[in-house]
Amino acid sequence: MENISTGLKWVIGIIVTILIVAAGVSIYLVINNYFIRAQEQTLAQTQMINQAEFNSYDNKVVSGQDVINAAMKFRGRPQFSILIKTGVNLSGFYAENTYETYYGIPAVSEDNPTASFKENSSAKPHSVSEMLDQSIKLGDSDNYNVNTLSLFKATVFRDKNDEVRLIEFDQNEVK
Repeated sequence: MENISTGLKWVIGIIVTILIVAAGVSIYLVINNYFIRAQEQTLAQTQMINQAEFNSYDNKVVSGQDVINAAMKFRGRPQFSILIKTGVNLSGFYAENTYETYYGIPAVSEDNPTASFKENSSAKPHSVSEMLDQSIKLGDSDNYNVNTLSLFKATVFRDKNDEVRLIEFDQNEVK
């Protein structure tokens, strides 16, 4: 009788242990799905916030002061460049950045709708102080001054991963 009682205690103990383990596994599986969903939503919101900073430039007319502010704000952003075309310097120049990455305007066609960026290795970047220095009177192609009161058309270029790689500010496209 004592052996049967001991055996029943063992069997009941094993069954209770299996039930506890099964409950723990099922709770883990349910909670894990919630964690995965929460992580995906957080990532989506982070990407949306990161891209929202470029909404004020996307196909908008901005002032020269906004161009200067963008050059200062995005100076430390990796794999990113700003191309500025003024009324005097039609070919444009790049705003200096920390990573010395300067992309040309991508060739987008109907056959290839995603932008493929090529780095412009011959680019000579210019600092914000050079853009604001009104004392320098250079030739037409060497003029890097940005008039803070003038208007520029801003165009944002994204790569195939929908990351912003280039902002072009063109004073000549303002109508």
